[in-house]
This record gives sequence, structure tokens and C-alpha cells, in this order.
Amino acid sequence: MKKLIFILLAIITLLSLIPITGYADGVTATKTTSKISVDGADRSFEAYSIDNYNYFKLRDIAYILSGTAKQFDVTWDSSKFAINLVSGKAYTNVGNEMAAPEGNSIKTASPNTSTVLLDGKEIKLTAYTIDGFNYFKLRDLGRIFDFYVEWDGNSNTVVIESMFGYVPENSGDSYSYRDGINVDNTQMNKISNWAKVSSVQQFAYVNEGLAYAYVIDDHLTIVTPSKVLDIGMLYPKLGDVISDDGGNFYIIWGKDGTENIEQTIFISKYSPKGVHIKTTGFVGESQMGSDGNTMVPFNAGNCVSTINNDTLMVNYARTMYNGHQSNNVIAVNIKDMSPYKFEPLIWDRNKANTPYVSHSFNQSVIYSEKADDFIFANHGDAYGRGFIIDKLQKEMYVDYKKMVYASKYPTHNIFHFYLEANANYDMHKVNKTYAQLGGLVETSKGIVLVGASAKSISEAAKTEKQNLFIQIFDPLAKDLSPSMFVSGSIRSGETSLDIYDNKNSPLTRISDYGVIWLTNHTDREVIAPQVVVGDDHIIILWTERNESLSESFYMVLTAGGDVITPATSLGGVDLNSYEMPVYHNGSVYWVYANNSRLRVVCKPIIE
Repeated sequence: MKKLIFILLAIITLLSLIPITGYADGVTATKTTSKISVDGADRSFEAYSIDNYNYFKLRDIAYILSGTAKQFDVTWDSSKFAINLVSGKAYTNVGNEMAAPEGNSIKTASPNTSTVLLDGKEIKLTAYTIDGFNYFKLRDLGRIFDFYVEWDGNSNTVVIESMFGYVPENSGDSYSYRDGINVDNTQMNKISNWAKVSSVQQFAYVNEGLAYAYVIDDHLTIVTPSKVLDIGMLYPKLGDVISDDGGNFYIIWGKDGTENIEQTIFISKYSPKGVHIKTTGFVGESQMGSDGNTMVPFNAGNCVSTINNDTLMVNYARTMYNGHQSNNVIAVNIKDMSPYKFEPLIWDRNKANTPYVSHSFNQSVIYSEKADDFIFANHGDAYGRGFIIDKLQKEMYVDYKKMVYASKYPTHNIFHFYLEANANYDMHKVNKTYAQLGGLVETSKGIVLVGASAKSISEAAKTEKQNLFIQIFDPLAKDLSPSMFVSGSIRSGETSLDIYDNKNSPLTRISDYGVIWLTNHTDREVIAPQVVVGDDHIIILWTERNESLSESFYMVLTAGGDVITPATSLGGVDLNSYEMPVYHNGSVYWVYANNSRLRVVCKPIIE
């Protein structure tokens, strides 16, 4: 017996000296507590951290990317025991996507042994099974489907962006976020009488989608989805950046003038590679004569442009040498950058002469396919006072070398602002319009004007909140009447039409037609609305603000103004308040600046 015990002790001692490898059924997975941002919006996922990497449900990632350029479908092939990933195909829902997280925060993850096929070819990915669901390493998915993944330690956020390509860890490159960009914040959180040129310009670039531009240290950086260009500033002020179908860039910029014959506003053309081709300068003349030339470009308003039929048309705000503010319009033929001359009209301060509105606090210009011409909107407080619509008949602008004079054409004040009697040219009264211009787009039903305004044309406007509205009108209409507009209601009231009135003259009865109110707030303001058209839908973005709220929203309407998607929160995402967003492949894109960081947002809108 003693011998048996001795043998057992010897065996135990020997075993204790031999290293023993333990085999477990899985590894520890800890539920991710970080925020998760997808294309600028916070999303709720059931995600886990394994070995310091984030793992997401495969189907959840396919679901949130469906409809973007990085979409993929997921199917199961039981005969091959294989997961099929099909790139470029919209995801097929199975019904349990984006389920709310539940259960314990620590779980066991088992290595997934299924074969993974990408477009029919086997690939190797790190994957685990947790509670019967397949979880894949987020960076692996970003790499194979080419979407951007980033960890933002400052805000404890996992960032996913579908617009930009995958960037390997520690590469030093960043596309959806650009840090250290010392430009002004782009979100407007209060009502201002005057719009402004945004610190970040955005525009559609050929068939790639959103591009944007900003200025730092006398250099203009232009970022497209496929390249980044650095262009030295030819002039100190940036007004707008736009591109044509060939990928050429056009930059509108300016400088302050000292005498009224000096060129102060310029349009420059650059090749797709950023090579300067030609610059055309303007004195910014108007119907006011030489003292009405542009002294300070882009002052107390915006600068907007559009291109059609080889014509680049620009509508911008400026201060004139006479000290007054207005808009002005310049244009070039983009083939040779030769300027167009706008034929002079006899200025009548009781009428708004195209393209002159004073003061013009915000501007818009589009090309109307129906009218086969450019349509302008200006936010005027005096000549005229309201949202002023002009159609620039082609005979009004001619080659600079020709002297063909044209006749006057209709100018429409389609939405009036209240002005009390006895204004007596008091700018504190005149400048206050109780409204903000959004912009213009065209649908199959007509031209759409988007704005925010007090609802009344009376003393009540002084205390009412700004609400969101649209008007849809026929650009070919010559007479301002209800028949010019698509549906909507009549907005009537009384206002002074004389900013010089010092005799307490009786107010004038006026009416606005075709007004479609989209909000009815009494506790918050609608601020700086924006609009873009996509697949013949009207897509509007705006901010709402009161003492305790600052939140941005979007809404989708039919071409005729019926609501499809009601006001929907953007989840705390900022806007680029005075730049129109870009529609591309079913999604709306914009870029905003906040605290020296630029970020691109992609919002899927149209199914």
C-alpha cells in the first residue's frame, strides 16, 4: 500500500512539472459602450469588443450600408456551409436587423468556422458567433467593402462613413474627418438678418458626389471623393466654388476696392488637376452707375453660382461705393472665360430691377429647364421688400463685345415682409424682415422656393416664430396671381410699402399666393432652411432653436409639395447652414465644420 501511494505521489509531482495548455470553448466578448456614428448620425448596435477590436453583426452592417455606394447583400448557402457576401447589391432584410442590445454585457464568443465567399471567391475574415449571430471585425468589413472606419477617442465614438474609402490603421490619412481645420463653424443657431458666405463651400463633382473647399493660410483646399487639391489664393476673399461636367473647377473670389473703376470680383477656371487656366475680373457694375460698382464683395449676404449651357452665372451680395448694399450678377462663358454684359435698365427705386435687389440679405440662382433660363431669388428688405423672383431672359445678357439692348421683363415679389408705418428709413425697422431665404430648386411641377417666416403680415409678425414654408410656381408665368402657383393657401395682411414714410401713412393690403406651411411652431424658430431636389422629390433641411433646444431636421416632399417624410430629427448632426446640400444616388450629402473639425455627412433619403 505504501508503495502504491509513493508511486501516485511521484506521478503527481511529475505532472506538476509539465506545462498544461487549457482549451476553452470561446473567448470573452465585452459589449461595446462607445457611441457609434454612421454617416454622421448616432446609431444603436449590439457590438462587442474582442481583443481590443470592435465586432459587429454582419447583417447589421449590411443593413445600414444598403442604399449607399458600399452596399452588400448577405445570404447563406447551406450546401457549402458558406456565408455569401455580394458586393454592390442592396441588402435583403430578414427582419432582425439592428435589434436592441439585450442580455449581459460580457458573453462568450466562439470562433466562426463557416466559409466566407465574397462574390463567389473564398476570403479569410476574423469572425465569431455570439448567441447564434455572426460577428465580424469592423475593420475587416471596412477593408473589403471600402468604407471608412475610425476611432474618435475625443468623443469615445466608433465612426463609419460610407462616402469615403477604407484607410488602414495608423496610416495618418483621414477623409471623413479632417482635424485641425481652423475655419468658422458652419451651423447657424440663431436668426440673423443677413446670410453669409460659408467657411466651407460644397458642390457636386461630376458623378462622384460631394466635394468641398475651405481656406487656411492663403491656400484653398478642394476635396473630392477621389483627390485633394491645394490652390494658392489669388485674391483674399472666397465667394463660391463650383465644377462643370468635365471636372474643371471655377472659383469666385474678390478683394475690397478703393476706387469705383477697380475690378473687385473675379472668376477663375482651373483644370481637374488644379492647374490655373484663366481668370476674368469685374467691377461689379449695376443700374446705379459707377457708384453702384462693387466695393466690398460678399458683404451682408451670400455668393451662389450655377452652370448651364456653357454659362456660369453668379449671384452675390456686395457693398457698393455709394455705401449701400445689394446683390449683383456676373457671368462668363466657361469655354473661353469671356464675360457677359448685362444690358442697362433705367433704375426705378419703386421697382426691383433685375438683377438688382437692395438690400439683398441672401441669394439663390438655378437654371430652369422649363423656362430654359436662369431664375434668381433674393431676400430684399427695401427694393423690393420680400422674396424677389426674377427670370433672366437670355436677351438680357449678351456677349460683352455686342451692344444689343433688351426690354424689361417681369419681376415678382412672391412673399412679402411686414413693415410698420412711420419707418422713416430707420434701419432697425427696415432690416427686420421676420424671414430667411432657403433657396430654389426645380421639380416637374415648377420652381420651388423654400423659406422660413413669421406667418402674419401685421404687427403680430414681431412676436411670431419663424416657420417653414414653400411656394411652387410656374417660371413662365408673366402675371403674379393665384394661377401662377401650385396649390397652397393665400397669405394676406397689411404693410407699409414706403421705407421713408414719416407721416404714419395708411398700410397697404397685400396677398401672397400658393403658400404651403410645413411647420406650425409657437415655441421655437425655424432657422436657415436649405433645399435640394432628388429624383423629383423636394428635400429640405433646417435647424430649430429655442432657449433649451438646438436641433436639425429634414423633410421629404413630392414634386407638388405633399409630405412624404415628415419632420425627422438628424440626431444632433450639424448643418452647413448657408450652403445647399448635394443629392447623390439616393442620399443627401453635406459637410460641416465644428471646433476645427470638418466632417462629411451622408443621409440616405430616397428608397
